[in-house]
Amino acid sequence: MTDNSEFYMSSNVSIIDISNEDLYNKLYWDHRIYDLRCKEDYIKSHLCRAHNINPFPTITIDSIAKIDAEIDDNYGRAEQPSDVIIYTNNNYKIELNCLLSYLISSMKFLKRIHILIDGYEQFHSIYPFLCTDSIYYNECSQLVWPSCIASNLYLGSSMCRNETVISMLNITHILSLSEYPEQIIRKKNIQTLHWKIADSLSANLLDVFPVAVRWISKGINDDKGIVLVHCDQGVSRSASVIIAYLLTYNVEFSTVDAALNHVKSKRGVIRPNASFLDQLEKYLINIQTEKEDLTTC
Repeated sequence: MTDNSEFYMSSNVSIIDISNEDLYNKLYWDHRIYDLRCKEDYIKSHLCRAHNINPFPTITIDSIAKIDAEIDDNYGRAEQPSDVIIYTNNNYKIELNCLLSYLISSMKFLKRIHILIDGYEQFHSIYPFLCTDSIYYNECSQLVWPSCIASNLYLGSSMCRNETVISMLNITHILSLSEYPEQIIRKKNIQTLHWKIADSLSANLLDVFPVAVRWISKGINDDKGIVLVHCDQGVSRSASVIIAYLLTYNVEFSTVDAALNHVKSKRGVIRPNASFLDQLEKYLINIQTEKEDLTTC
């Protein structure tokens, strides 16, 4: 990826390629974002909250430090110091190395640098409403967006049950879990399923899992739709249902921990309560038993 690999390998900072979906997931978690493209391209279109590091006429660590000091003055306290996102293209490999050197040597709390190379145009084609040249940008930049677990599956809070969010992400199915009655969706042709259930240690999701995962599977595979699963905060109930879905239909996940860690990598705030985790373990045993019974028949 870089010309100074030994220097980067010796640091404690991880440098990670990031997908368009994972960049989307990180946009609203207050990470610092650098747009390493020419000023003209940046002015034409850029991501929400991205800061431009203009590579022309020349770029040096001193010039980056000057720009970054201005960013710190205006945004420093609002942006988490542990993660940084950079998007650029292959025209600026030397400039990228310079920026990486600056970040690793000067940001003492930095843990991870996520890089999207040659991806802005593709990101723009998938999520145009989150880019500044969109007529929907001002509205969309103020909304709460669900996390993308897969291209056809989203996980979020009740604030994501917004008709603009639903329209922009082409959501066709909404599964909700709340101790309150279901919120009405005025948008046509949206299929919904709701459970009135609290996020408590006494709540029973074990009976919900089989029906919920079949409904999600039907929405994705039979109806060729895009499914949003949400509860009030997008932390416990909805995350538990998504984990149950992965355990049922994705062979990559054979343990609750594996599915939990995968979902957490997409939405870092999830935290199913202890009872739901126990119920997921019981659910996994049930579906494994059913698969074994089918195999022996």
